Amino acid sequence: MQTLYSIAIQGTRPIVSIFADSQGASVAVIGFLVSSYAFFPMLLAVKAGKWLDIYGARRLCFLGSTGMLLVIIIPILIPHMATLFFSQLLTGLCQICALVSLQKTVGNLPGNRDKLIAMFSLTASIGELIGPLVTGFGYDHYGFRFTFMTAAVFIGVALLIGLLVPKESWKSGGAAGKLVEKSSSWKMLKNPNLRKALVISGLVLYSKDLFVAYFPVLGTEAGMTASGIGIILSLTASASIIVRIVQFRLVQSFGRGKVLTATLVLSGISFMCFQLSSWPIIFGIIAIFLGAGLGLGQPLSLVYAMNISPFERQGEVLGIRLTFNRFSQFISPFFFGMVGRMAGVSAIFLVSGGILLFGAYFTRMQKVKAEHKADKQQTV
Repeated sequence: MQTLYSIAIQGTRPIVSIFADSQGASVAVIGFLVSSYAFFPMLLAVKAGKWLDIYGARRLCFLGSTGMLLVIIIPILIPHMATLFFSQLLTGLCQICALVSLQKTVGNLPGNRDKLIAMFSLTASIGELIGPLVTGFGYDHYGFRFTFMTAAVFIGVALLIGLLVPKESWKSGGAAGKLVEKSSSWKMLKNPNLRKALVISGLVLYSKDLFVAYFPVLGTEAGMTASGIGIILSLTASASIIVRIVQFRLVQSFGRGKVLTATLVLSGISFMCFQLSSWPIIFGIIAIFLGAGLGLGQPLSLVYAMNISPFERQGEVLGIRLTFNRFSQFISPFFFGMVGRMAGVSAIFLVSGGILLFGAYFTRMQKVKAEHKADKQQTV
């Protein structure tokens, strides 16, 4: 299900930018369009997490899947900038309902949580690999409507799978059976390392979105086709797949904190290197390093958040994490849209790389005994 959702969402997002650019939208307007995807999740992610703890993963996932299917059909019927804004607004909200449901279900299955979450993230990377390829070639040959129709089919299949899966299979993501104080989850932010992990997660996710949103514009300026742009985006996902396969070994060898910091350093350097050349082959090489850097930030921070939270509060903590993520996704396009308007698209990549390197320095983890014990238990 996660793979199918990822194919649909990650496949349509670059097409949104390309279509808006073809309609004469400015870099700033494209930034607003991209940020609209994160607006409602930024405001309601914690609420969605509480719904998950109260009602369980199966119900919330079905609600989110149905919503995604309905709102992605709207631009097919009316391919216009206004409907794209509306669709992106609601798609983001519906997706988090499905996403937190699957995260809690998979994260509580029997076995090592690092391995489980790495595999879960791996399936998302497979979707990120396939999605841009399918929609890139589809847009080149059949146009905008065809790409969104293809995405709707993938979401529809995922919805059908969710309905066919036995209820017992959703047990690990079931309702907690009791309510918790509204402020209880936010109190967990007193843990400095959790705050740092959430910030890292937000930086990594906004960087992924920034690349998906603005690389199509950069690639178009360099004379690339939608198909070529799709291939570059898929190379990034391929690198994420490879690095997530060895995630467990990296955590064992170097520790979660060092690996999280390294993800930001590698990603920041990669972003800044896009200034070196406009050749597609150079873009592809840099994209591989970028994918390796960005590939570990999300699963590592997700495991960290689940390790320190009790089962009955996991939905809320996952909601807080998504709030950080979506806040960064919402704010960054506005900021980088203005950067692009004043200094060009290339400047967006340079500034973003600098922010990632700056963030790497100020989010270095401190080893805490309780957290070391939790990681050790997961390893055992």
